[in-house]
Amino acid sequence: MIIWYWLKLLKLKKKRGSPILEEILLIGIAVVIFAIIFGVILSLIDWTKVAIEDLF
Repeated sequence: MIIWYWLKLLKLKKKRGSPILEEILLIGIAVVIFAIIFGVILSLIDWTKVAIEDLF
């Protein structure tokens, strides 16, 4: 019973983050996704450049 009581207390004390922290997290995630996409695009461009140079 004591364990159940402690679990209830932990659930009730869980608070959501502030809106500023949520915005910072979303911006950070967007930057990471942008960097990954940008890296993939640049690597594809570099790969095609090398492949075209090999043909000529």
